[in-house]
Amino acid sequence: MMGKKKLIAAACAAALTPGLAFSQAEDIQNEWTGDVELAYLLKRGNTRSDTINARSEAQRESLDWRHLARLEAANAEQRNNTTGEDERSAERYFGSYKLDRKLDEANYLFNLLTAEKDRFTGYEYEATYAIGLGRRLFDNDLHRLDLEAGPGYRTRRLDQEPPTGSRTEEDVVGRVGLRYLLNLSENAQFREDLSTEFEDDSTLTRATTSVTSKINSRLSLRVSHVLRHNSDPAPGARKTDQEITVGLVYGF
Repeated sequence: MMGKKKLIAAACAAALTPGLAFSQAEDIQNEWTGDVELAYLLKRGNTRSDTINARSEAQRESLDWRHLARLEAANAEQRNNTTGEDERSAERYFGSYKLDRKLDEANYLFNLLTAEKDRFTGYEYEATYAIGLGRRLFDNDLHRLDLEAGPGYRTRRLDQEPPTGSRTEEDVVGRVGLRYLLNLSENAQFREDLSTEFEDDSTLTRATTSVTSKINSRLSLRVSHVLRHNSDPAPGARKTDQEITVGLVYGF
């Protein structure tokens, strides 16, 4: 198993290095575009809580390369009516960077790095690197669909020392992904981002579904649903986490 891990890690590094070198030589006139989203919920009365969610996505596309970067953060505090103290009820941070090397109009090679820290999953952190083949099945004025598949390497560290074994888990995984965009109208858009990492005895699925409606040229309103399912969670953690938010979005 260690031999396979080292082989995949070496292949990943070899694939990423030339990608970064070539990407720096790309035409710098291609600008980054994206958006920043902020959602805040305040409750006072019988229940006292504060919840804030922030997301940002940026992308840059040129003749041969496509970049996609994402950042997410979610925090929530709730008043304990017994002690009168505010207690953290959610704390999650997520980041990813994907570099695609276009082979032709439809096919591409992808490099993807993700990292996540969620205080309530039983892990200090989780990080994955994957490489593989993607295909854009269609891209027109109505909708766009990308499908991806490839191998990867995942490392994560448990919050607490297990009875046996190490706190750090390292696994060779397979990854499949889907990214779909549908233009509902001139001012409304539906998006679905879905990925699954799988190994011998567990799967980790992450799905983000959103509908965005434009207010003006820069501002939009977005309703999002984020689902995270781990078929084999850390001790004391639930298999499924869900978030539903309504946020204000600024495009750039």
